[in-house]
Amino acid sequence: KGIAFPTCVSVNEILGHYSPMKGESSTLKAGDVAKIDLACHLDGFIAAAGHTIIVGDEAADDRRADVVMAAWNAAEAALRLVQVGNTNTQVTEAFGKIAADFNCKPVQGVLSHQLKKHVI
Repeated sequence: KGIAFPTCVSVNEILGHYSPMKGESSTLKAGDVAKIDLACHLDGFIAAAGHTIIVGDEAADDRRADVVMAAWNAAEAALRLVQVGNTNTQVTEAFGKIAADFNCKPVQGVLSHQLKKHVI
C-alpha cells in the first residue's frame, strides 16, 4: 500500500535524517539525546512521525531537558496549526516563539515545509 522512508536515529548534535553508511555503527549511551524519525508514503501522501528522548532512566534538568521540551511543545503546536486555512509560516513562527521560551534556536533549513500528493 505504501513506500517506506528510512527510519533515522540521530544522536546529540546530529539534527535529523541521519542514515549511516553500510558498516558504520554507534551505540547509544545513557544521557544521549536521540531523535527518532520514521515515515511512509500512503496512497501518494507522506505520513511522518518523530520523537526526541533522553536515553536512559536518569532525569535531566539541564539544557537537554530544555531542548526536549521545546521539541515536544513545537510538535504539539504543529498538530494544532496544520489545518485548512493556515500557512506553513504560521507553524514556523510558532516554532520560533516556543524555541525562544526554552532559550533554544530552531536550525535554519529544518523547519516546516509543505507536502503535496506525490511530492516531497
